[in-house]
Amino acid sequence: MKQAILFADIVASTQLYEKLGDVVAADCINQCIQKMTDTVGSYNGVVNNTIGDEVMCCFKSADDAVQAAVSLHERFSREPIDDYNITISLRIGIQYGDTIERDDDLFGDAVNVASRMTNIAIANQIITTEDTVQQLSSEWANKTRLFDRIEVKGKHERIIIHEVMWEERNITMIRNSTASMAVNQSLHLIYQGISKTVQHNTQAFVLGRSPANDLVVDAQLVSRVHAYCVYRRGKFILIDQSTNGSFVKTGEGREIYIRREEVPLVGRGIIGLGESTVADHGQIIQYICV
Repeated sequence: MKQAILFADIVASTQLYEKLGDVVAADCINQCIQKMTDTVGSYNGVVNNTIGDEVMCCFKSADDAVQAAVSLHERFSREPIDDYNITISLRIGIQYGDTIERDDDLFGDAVNVASRMTNIAIANQIITTEDTVQQLSSEWANKTRLFDRIEVKGKHERIIIHEVMWEERNITMIRNSTASMAVNQSLHLIYQGISKTVQHNTQAFVLGRSPANDLVVDAQLVSRVHAYCVYRRGKFILIDQSTNGSFVKTGEGREIYIRREEVPLVGRGIIGLGESTVADHGQIIQYICV
């Protein structure tokens, strides 16, 4: 049976026990789980299992799961735990796919992948997969962005994962007169004599320090998985996913700084990963859209 699986995990619960003591911390965790159960039920979801400070839920649709995840984050960010005035954060992973019900519990590929997504997520984050995004309505799909490509045990190929951007401040996109931009078919990247071409049908082109990336930029301020180039609505987009951010200098000479944001690549220009393009650090990437 196909359904959406959601794991919600309380962040830093161990530290909660150390700080408050076993009795108070256990009461806080129980109140959190009750809030999670109530919220999940409001979106046609069911809590199938509770494992310590984590709940596993199922939903008939991916939309319901994502709406519940957003509501959980919103509720926990504004409501401290009763009696203790402590704010708790969650990390959430979602996967839509095949499940098997046995002995009142759920198993299967969707459960395993959703659990892995939760392990990747950090506090106040929702991580899901390309499979789930494809099941979302356009309203929710448009609120996701490419996050990474990872290997998952039992999968032959790396899977594409996305982040659901639920906070308004995190979905900023820098626009550069996109209404009049021509449709591009390929993006050329040139770095230290190496030339790479990204075609319009490429799912994601990864830049960063890791040797597994499509373009390796081995520099101190560059993250292992620093940024992605994707094709969307006739243009190439640079999506930063780094610690230090990315700098894009357009053909008009204006430098744009993004961190955990995205910017369209227009015409030709240069990209600096982790450092401004103004600095002469030898790590500049030239780009040409054609």
